[in-house]
Amino acid sequence: MKKVILLLTAISIAFTSCSSDDDNDTPQAVYFTISDLSLSKGTVGSEVTITGTGFPNSSDDITVSFNDVQAVITSINTTTIVSSVPANATTGEVTVKYDTKTINAGMFTILDPLVENKVENLPAPQTGGQGTGQAIGGVFTKFDFETGAVTTSETDWDIAFRGTTIAVNGGEVTGTADEPARNGNAGAAIVTGTFASATSAEGLTFNQDASTTFAIPTGSDNGWYNYNFMTNIISPIPGKVLVFRTRNGNYAKIEILSYYLNEDTSQSGRNYTFNYVYNPNDGETVLE
Repeated sequence: MKKVILLLTAISIAFTSCSSDDDNDTPQAVYFTISDLSLSKGTVGSEVTITGTGFPNSSDDITVSFNDVQAVITSINTTTIVSSVPANATTGEVTVKYDTKTINAGMFTILDPLVENKVENLPAPQTGGQGTGQAIGGVFTKFDFETGAVTTSETDWDIAFRGTTIAVNGGEVTGTADEPARNGNAGAAIVTGTFASATSAEGLTFNQDASTTFAIPTGSDNGWYNYNFMTNIISPIPGKVLVFRTRNGNYAKIEILSYYLNEDTSQSGRNYTFNYVYNPNDGETVLE
């Protein structure tokens, strides 16, 4: 009887030992999970946080890739990994590999970066007007956000300038002389605040030019400028930011800095200088 008990005890010990060995041989990576990806789209360099459980404490043991392009991990602990979208990354799956296990964290869309620029001394001549006894006329100077340049194209333009008037390539002609035809879907909204605080076009109401009025109202204190009859100077109204939907449905904002050549009120007027930010990604409303 003692022999039977000893034999059973030995078998039990051997089984327990094998079971323990099997547990020790199981890769730690088997237990890691992913629950969230902080961003689903962004530009190269965007910081992305991956949330989960069971991550190692060292980035030496784990890799993060954006559509097979490996990213640099900037910080890691057992529940979060922070990395930046690497150069040359393209739209596709974000994958996390730890030991022999790989998990897809989600789809990530690569966006083109915002375009930020300053336009200096854009001419906006006009004929006639106040004090001349003649009707206002003259060709509008057209500007295209996509190329960031003045254009003479009849279709590939977003906004146009003549004197203090700004037209958009959307809606219909207002009836003044020498207007360009409207053949796009551009619109304009005026936002109150600083240029930096106008961070998105989301939720704005965009007006278009109509048969009797421009989307951006004309006249002193009505739209973007104030006219001081004592000094005969036209000045941008502080805190007025013009936000545009372009002819193709993208978004941009501008901050008019000056109406005078070289931003000098002692020089000739009808020369716009403005900062602008343009989002080249279809339908994306972010402007910061």
